[in-house]
Amino acid sequence: MDPRTRIAIIGCGGIGHTHARAYAANSDVCQLVACADVAPQAADSMEREFGCAAYQDAAAMLDDVRPDAISICTPPSSHLPMTQLAAERGIAVLCEKPLTRNLPEAQQMVELVQSSDILFMNGLCHRFHGPVQQARQIIQEGRLGRVIQFQNRFAFRFQGVEQRWFTDPEIAGGGILLDTAVHSLDLFRFLVGEVATVCAQISTTLPIQVEDSATLLLRSVDNVIGEISCSWVTPPGEAIVRIYGTDGTLGIDYSREPNLRYCLAGGDWVPVPFEGPDRFAAETRHFVECVRDGRQPQVTVQDGARAIALIDQAYASATRESGNQFSEAAR
Repeated sequence: MDPRTRIAIIGCGGIGHTHARAYAANSDVCQLVACADVAPQAADSMEREFGCAAYQDAAAMLDDVRPDAISICTPPSSHLPMTQLAAERGIAVLCEKPLTRNLPEAQQMVELVQSSDILFMNGLCHRFHGPVQQARQIIQEGRLGRVIQFQNRFAFRFQGVEQRWFTDPEIAGGGILLDTAVHSLDLFRFLVGEVATVCAQISTTLPIQVEDSATLLLRSVDNVIGEISCSWVTPPGEAIVRIYGTDGTLGIDYSREPNLRYCLAGGDWVPVPFEGPDRFAAETRHFVECVRDGRQPQVTVQDGARAIALIDQAYASATRESGNQFSEAAR
């Protein structure tokens, strides 16, 4: 009998294929045995590319195949019901971000995972980006001194987003905050500590019902000040993280090699090379190893719910400041 962990994927769109490729990169420890998507052409495409069984009905797939674990790669509106299907069958779950559309659903997800006692991991994949992990080590070693400020920008031009589910509040729950800032908030918590306060401004340029741009100001429990900005409408795009301390600065630029470099007081910028798997391959391998060994994942359902709670606070702040109602869909 094949000892590898048997994986199934629910949702065969772009992120579903990203997960499939990541599992394929870890074929020594897992195998993709099945996939499901309500669109038959999407499931058939994954079946052809990865040699797994294709289904249109997720529940039927789980009952027929009985995988050890699943990746949920569907839009946010179905994260909770898909996890319910897995929980009823005792199947481990890696659920894509955001955890849910809003805070009440996030609280339901936490209760479901705790009551069913399934292994659950939220797909906040930037924690597994090698240069981010290297940056965390530099910070924890105290090489930057006391951390004072955090800055992050994930922005790009999302062509055609107006016609995608990302801008449908009933499916996505909100806009750029739930799509992108969810990663930024988790990076802040991962690198510099828990968030004490958050406020936000949001805006929209496109003819959509949700926000397409946002800026957040944060303060950690240790008084680190943070600035997060994100946008779907600002080409050519930027993906950066910067940490400023009393003894030095580090920067991560996802578009350059190596991504990470740092500079200590009075010194020169030092590049930090990284050789290893991409963040999705590292994330899925960690998930599979947790399933195999019965270990708690590094990113828990509580981490996912905390990000949703902070986004809820950001929407509330933006509504108080400007009176706009984009946030109502997510709250």
